[in-house]
Amino acid sequence: MGLFSHLQANQHLLNEQELIHLNNMMDKENFSLLKNSTLKELADRLYVSPNTIVRMAKKLDYRGYTELKLAIETEHNKSSFLKKGNRLKLIDQMNRTEELLSSSTVKEVLRLILAANHIYFFSCGPSKFPCEEMKEKLRILGFESSLYYEPHVMRQRAKKLKENDLVFVVSLSGETKTPLDAARLVKLTKAKMISITGFSQNSISQIADVTMYTFYDKLTYADMDVSSRLGIYYVLNYIFEELAPLC
Repeated sequence: MGLFSHLQANQHLLNEQELIHLNNMMDKENFSLLKNSTLKELADRLYVSPNTIVRMAKKLDYRGYTELKLAIETEHNKSSFLKKGNRLKLIDQMNRTEELLSSSTVKEVLRLILAANHIYFFSCGPSKFPCEEMKEKLRILGFESSLYYEPHVMRQRAKKLKENDLVFVVSLSGETKTPLDAARLVKLTKAKMISITGFSQNSISQIADVTMYTFYDKLTYADMDVSSRLGIYYVLNYIFEELAPLC
């Protein structure tokens, strides 16, 4: 099981400070320091005790610092190998998104869909297109399903959700203002919320009832986000293929 699989399964066990320390360890700019650091040296750089790092590693289901360090090094080397120039190949973004899928999470998503009276998708920008496709597929299976991507309408809908409603909030960054504002309103209702975001500690995933992640390589052009949404398509299609035989 790779690093991202460990994180997907166990990151909820980490507290806020541990998440910050882990992000610092995983930062590619710090990789050379991590690679050549002993446990004590790294602890000194992070201003924590060595035991803090060991406990964090064990929460992630590693035996200790050395095993966690090796997992981060392996992931770094894999990323370097998979990159085409400075970009990660699309096929490898898909493969690594698959690594992030947890069978227990998928089962819970299926349970929530089957129990829902109405399924909503809150998203905007290019991320709304895979949601549009999934909305139509759910309708084919007989589910009531809707997509909202305009800020005002999304907020109004979020305020009126009922107990048996289910909402997918979809955003690569997990910080996009429109879906994030709506997600915060969803938390004030009795509806259930599933987040689909890029793999990171982000505001939307932190308030969702169920979190799902994609792996992507951020790409901008003329200050516009043009990152691939293939990972979102993959996650939603995976859910659909698991759901269809149950209907």
